[in-house]
Amino acid sequence: MSSVINPIRSLFKKIFGRWDDKPIDQQTYVKILFAIISAVICGLYGPLFAGSRGLIFGLLTYVLSLFVVVYIMEIDPEEIGGRQKLITNSLPTYLLLWVVLWTLFYAFTLPPSALENLMLL
Repeated sequence: MSSVINPIRSLFKKIFGRWDDKPIDQQTYVKILFAIISAVICGLYGPLFAGSRGLIFGLLTYVLSLFVVVYIMEIDPEEIGGRQKLITNSLPTYLLLWVVLWTLFYAFTLPPSALENLMLL
């Protein structure tokens, strides 16, 4: 199991290593990365992730980012202020970025005929 986690851990440490002395910033940037990834996936798959499926996927991605922060990045929640702060610190940033990017990507994946039908209504 550690043979799988170690390359992932070293990749995340390389990407977010410059903020080693600031765990709050580090966890914020990890959550921003996951918001972008989630929005791209939800947007590119268009109607498949429209509605509640996309919402559930985005929230599960946020939960995954919490696990990455604690277990891959090895940030102790007490350094941030406890588990509640770990969950709530960057939640508005994640949600806003995810929803805005999802909306933009989804809008660009709609075929022009669907947009014409919307204009006629």
